[in-house]
Amino acid sequence: MTTIADTYGSMTVLTIEPALAKDDAETFRRTASEQVRAGGRWFVLDLSKATYFDSQGLEDLLWFQEQVEGVGGIAKIAGLKGNGRKIFEMVRFDKRFEIFDTVHKAVRDFH
Repeated sequence: MTTIADTYGSMTVLTIEPALAKDDAETFRRTASEQVRAGGRWFVLDLSKATYFDSQGLEDLLWFQEQVEGVGGIAKIAGLKGNGRKIFEMVRFDKRFEIFDTVHKAVRDFH
């Protein structure tokens, strides 16, 4: 898995591809932790290229949300499609996260 962090002013977009699963947990957590330690508070997780989630990946999203909220920030989700969106609805993550169709809409919602 690749987790790419792009910072735009006070906003950080973390792009995750192609999956968020057990084998990817360390990479995601390391990148995410670095961004929070660097002072990031406003995050959009771009999942438009993520085609697979497992239970560890979903736990990692909750962990990340706790880390961000612990420093007074917000994490939003963007780009969920197909099965990814269905999984989020089944485990009720659509109640825990604000979910947007695109990164642009999620970023714009911060303003």
